Amino acid sequence: MEESAKPQRTVLIVEDDPLSARVAEKILGRLGYGILGVARTGEEALDAARQAPPDVVLMDINLAGAMDGVEAAGALIAEFGVPVIFLTAAVDRDIMERVAGAGAAGYIQKPAKLLDLKANLEMAITRRGRERPCPTDTAVTLYKSLLAGVLAACSRRLAAVDRSGRILLAHPDDHLAGMAFTEAFPDEPPLPNPADTTLTDPAGQTLGWLRLLG
Repeated sequence: MEESAKPQRTVLIVEDDPLSARVAEKILGRLGYGILGVARTGEEALDAARQAPPDVVLMDINLAGAMDGVEAAGALIAEFGVPVIFLTAAVDRDIMERVAGAGAAGYIQKPAKLLDLKANLEMAITRRGRERPCPTDTAVTLYKSLLAGVLAACSRRLAAVDRSGRILLAHPDDHLAGMAFTEAFPDEPPLPNPADTTLTDPAGQTLGWLRLLG
């Protein structure tokens, strides 16, 4: 059986100088990265990322438009958690302090060298993979969000409980979140029982249970 190919990593280039953008595209192509596009402004970068979030952003600091590269990087990191690597000729102290404060994944001086760019991209992607929440954590967050809406519209008393027996959400007793189910509802039968609804993640793993309370 043939081993499936790894998905191609994608890069969004944010650069208002056409020549610099073409050079970056050429280098990234040689390294095997897919180019999602070239944005000339921070605003264009945010619009592009909303349409197709990249794996990495390669960002110039001096951009056309109302936002400079540091401001654009901060917005991209806050909204998408995407690593941003700065590629610029600007090296003064104030800019470097702003770059550090923006949470950038890397900084490369122009003209970029292929090996420097390769190393920074690989480190940024590896670090993001380590920091990304596991699927179960993501599923729990999703269930909390969905259940909050369901509970708000429900006239019955309900409790969503994780596998450790801790209450994730309770309606209308939202102050009970975080308590042990047995402590909050000592007269209720133990979890789980056949009447409970099992909450699962996309892989079918049990996350907890939803109990209709008497």
